[in-house]
Amino acid sequence: MANFKTAWNAFWSIFKSDELAQTWNDIVANPQPALPPAETKSETTEKQEETPSPVKSTTKGEAVHALAILQRESRLIDFLQEDIAPYSNEQIGAAVRKVHDDAHNALEKYFKLVPIRTENEGEGVTLDKSFDSKQIRLTGKTAGEPPFHGTLLHRGWKAENITLPQRTDAVDPAVICPAEVEI
Repeated sequence: MANFKTAWNAFWSIFKSDELAQTWNDIVANPQPALPPAETKSETTEKQEETPSPVKSTTKGEAVHALAILQRESRLIDFLQEDIAPYSNEQIGAAVRKVHDDAHNALEKYFKLVPIRTENEGEGVTLDKSFDSKQIRLTGKTAGEPPFHGTLLHRGWKAENITLPQRTDAVDPAVICPAEVEI
């Protein structure tokens, strides 16, 4: 559950900061994957037809679009906006399990998330001079020069790929989920 909390906090940090959103978009637009084996032109064309192309944009609309997907797939916003005080722990637990499973499946479907560090949380790590300060945040007594020796508090996450479905111009980019009225 600690990973969910960190991912959630990262999401809102990106949502609220144009600078962090731009950094996120830069990472997504310029991933550093391993080079695949050479393919023939027909194989490349076939793969392009099978896989949706990632959305590339620097607008806040993309953050709203991601929220819309989490709402559609898991009703996450409905759950988070609900006053849970009147419900029992058992009722909340059952709701959390369903929302968690559905949100997890949505993340797997649209985002290829990978940990930044592979060590287990709580293990000792050494960071040499070449560590990437955009991917690793130092806490505690950070004075001095690398190498730094510390304890991994959180592995971190990065998106290697994002494949959000395209939104049409018919959708207001600020609308996460339209209201529904049965007639």
